Amino acid sequence: MNKQIEILVVEDSLTQAEQLKFILEKKNYKVTIVNDGLQALEYINKVIPDLVVTDILMPEMDGYELCQKIKEDDRLNHIPVILLTSLSDTGDVIKGLKVRADNFITKPYNEAFLLSRIQHMLINIELRKNKISELGIEVFFAGEKHFINSERIQIIDLLLSTFENAVQKTKELEDTNNELKKAFKKIGKLEKNYRAILESNTDALVVINQHKEILYLNPSAIKLFGENQQESILDMIDFDEIEGCVKEVPINYIDGSQVIVDVCISETDWEDKQAYLLSIRDITEKVRLREKLKIQSVTDELTALYNRRGFFNLVEYKIGFAKRNKKGMILFFIDVDDMKWINDTLSHKEGDSALIGVSKILRNTFDENDIIARIGGDEFAVLSMGLNKEEIKKLKSRILDKQSEFNENNKYPFDISMSVGAAYFDPENPISINELMARADKFMYENKKNRQKEGDCLC
Repeated sequence: MNKQIEILVVEDSLTQAEQLKFILEKKNYKVTIVNDGLQALEYINKVIPDLVVTDILMPEMDGYELCQKIKEDDRLNHIPVILLTSLSDTGDVIKGLKVRADNFITKPYNEAFLLSRIQHMLINIELRKNKISELGIEVFFAGEKHFINSERIQIIDLLLSTFENAVQKTKELEDTNNELKKAFKKIGKLEKNYRAILESNTDALVVINQHKEILYLNPSAIKLFGENQQESILDMIDFDEIEGCVKEVPINYIDGSQVIVDVCISETDWEDKQAYLLSIRDITEKVRLREKLKIQSVTDELTALYNRRGFFNLVEYKIGFAKRNKKGMILFFIDVDDMKWINDTLSHKEGDSALIGVSKILRNTFDENDIIARIGGDEFAVLSMGLNKEEIKKLKSRILDKQSEFNENNKYPFDISMSVGAAYFDPENPISINELMARADKFMYENKKNRQKEGDCLC
């Protein structure tokens, strides 16, 4: 084939026609474009092309009718016609056979396959010009020459079955494609929901990569760490010490303030790459409340001294310390005199004032290292550390002096009076807290009894 091959393209879509023209001209084919079957027939009658490539669906005259007109004309029926089809219906091949189409090419077509089919057809035309066999026909396919001697019915059956299989595969591909579209749509919806959950979550959520670079912060994270401190998050948290969920991690800000957070770290995927999700919850108020409740559990509400539980918890520890370090201690057991008379005669409000007054006297008497507690209704206890037995008398005198001083400076409708007993803890001969308390209690009642004999009543 020395002359330039001329191909007529019949296509009502200008975009597809130009695309097809571009592909063919790259292979040095001469290409002419017309927009429908009527224009194609008019052109073919004037200039007989070497090949016609036509779309099936067109206005005025479709591809089947055009092919039929060409094949019915003795002057034109040698021109090979290629029908462009979507292969969506097995009836297409029957229509093609009826109008004696030479070939089908599916849309959208692969450029290499299109050029290969055109080349095969042109070569077959040359082969058949001078070689007509009664037994069969020689064809060129897949780069080789083949001699086909099958009967027509066999060829048709094979063609039909092959085409039907191709249509089925096309349908399967379309179904698969539709399922993929649905899956992508669902994935997009899930991703949108996932993002919405991240954005609306009240916990601070931070995504970091393997290099500990921040990839994402939700609004709660920005609020917790501040607009200008986001990059310092990694400095605030020691990631090497965190595995899974860690409670109560302190975060210190540049301005000196501090918050306490729970931190949970889990592996995740972020934009198709391995990453880590940090869930950070501000528990500052929770910790403060817990500490407050803890203090309240060992504190007497009225006097703000230790209560019975707080006192005994601390004394157990102090006794152990005294044993190990050979330190002496003195336990004072104190009972407020005439509390029943104050409550019954003056009111319970005045009784509360008396108890508060006693707590003030004891605070002014002992230092901050001593343990002062209200252990019962009108009973108080003090454990004073690092003393010897001879200091009991001195401390009892100080208590009474502070009591007198308080009574002189406060205009209560009564004077506060206390009975005091004291027991010494000898580290060389240690005893239990219960025994120490019993001794101090005994001495307190002896003190109260002796004062009552002497008529010492301050009511």
